Amino acid sequence: MTKILAISDVHGEENENLYTYLNNNDIDLVIILGDITDFGPLEFVGTFIEKVADCGVDVIAIPGNCDPKGICNAINEVSFCLHNNIIAYGDAILFGYGGSNETPFNTPGEIQDNKIYGDVFELLANYDYVYNEKVPKVKILATHAPPYNTEADKLESGDHVGSQGILKSIHEFEPQINICGHIHEAKSLSKIGITTDVANPGMLKDNGAVLIDVIDGSNYDISLISLDE
Repeated sequence: MTKILAISDVHGEENENLYTYLNNNDIDLVIILGDITDFGPLEFVGTFIEKVADCGVDVIAIPGNCDPKGICNAINEVSFCLHNNIIAYGDAILFGYGGSNETPFNTPGEIQDNKIYGDVFELLANYDYVYNEKVPKVKILATHAPPYNTEADKLESGDHVGSQGILKSIHEFEPQINICGHIHEAKSLSKIGITTDVANPGMLKDNGAVLIDVIDGSNYDISLISLDE
């Protein structure tokens, strides 16, 4: 079994409850789903990731829309930046795409939604082309932006502001899991169709996280947890 903990939207604020949880639980991998910083400084990236890794876990990360230029280099200095990449981890295949679709705030990591769709489509299609059904893997799509029109992209007003490109890619390739962040108030676990669990842990400072137990290549459990419980 592989245990994966996903967190998001750190915004330059550490949470001691994260370190306590990791030291008290058997976690293999931590995935950071973007907005590690709040428009910088990049020095925080290495400091934070190394403190997480010192808890005895592997760490990978993607950038968010509030992370400045150079974020992937900063991640790669101490870890692995999963943005626009695919890696195998135990019985899971991890696909990563950082940044967000356009917002009213003109943040540094915004990407046109049609480009998000093209890039995520290609990422999922490349693996789909070589996928061997005799060796099943749990496919986990890690994005900063949530898919459009889901619980994970809903503002307090009820408006949906997620990525239509990510939603379309999920409909076409049906990964088992999409973990995402970006919308702080949209901490949720919901489903797209009957195939894809969508989980947004909310902000790290609010103690939100997603726990994924990959039992084998065909079975997993997913839940929202609070790091202070």
